[in-house]
Amino acid sequence: MKHTNFIIIIAILMAGCASRSNKSIVVSSNPISKINDTLREKHEVVSDFLETKIKDRSKKIMIHSKKINTNMTLKILRLNDIYVLDSIDSKKTYEDKTFYKEAEWEIARKKYSKNSVTEIENATFRGGECCWVAENFNYKNFIFEELDFGTPAYEKKHFFGLNEYGYKFEDFYISEPIYYQNKDYLIFTFSHGNVFPTYEISTRIIIYKKKNGKWVQTHVGVPNWIS
Repeated sequence: MKHTNFIIIIAILMAGCASRSNKSIVVSSNPISKINDTLREKHEVVSDFLETKIKDRSKKIMIHSKKINTNMTLKILRLNDIYVLDSIDSKKTYEDKTFYKEAEWEIARKKYSKNSVTEIENATFRGGECCWVAENFNYKNFIFEELDFGTPAYEKKHFFGLNEYGYKFEDFYISEPIYYQNKDYLIFTFSHGNVFPTYEISTRIIIYKKKNGKWVQTHVGVPNWIS
């Protein structure tokens, strides 16, 4: 009987250890799950936005693999050239000078950039995170370009004559989205134009807000010094 009781006690202790072990595994996996969910949410917003910009689905569209520097997003946001969009046709309706808030911008700067305000004000497209891949998008007819826009190699490949794919195609250059104002908004920089010949190239920040559980574009930032 004593031997039986001893076995039962050992079994209870082992079960307790197993239970504690299982709990520790669950806890340790939660942060990874949250990070993945956050990235998935950000990339779904970018993917949905791009779907609205694709006019001809029979042709390939180029996306730069390297992302636009997040400092460029902060730089354009700080200029406070922000406009409310018409929800029906995405046209600018009026300038919104209340959207930008210095304190909120400073929170975003500390979270997403290691640079000073002056360094951000002098930011360029280069220096962004790597990299956009096909799995980030619902649309699959993309070409991912590793060459940086404006470099000699890029110009030789795309500007001086027909590109190697034999026809002109659109060019998308996108930053990693950042949250703003306690995750009420999601903002990313978007540059769009035709690779060859080059025209209608524009750069802006795209601003989404979550409404009733769904992300919808509400604002756009179009500084007058970027064509």
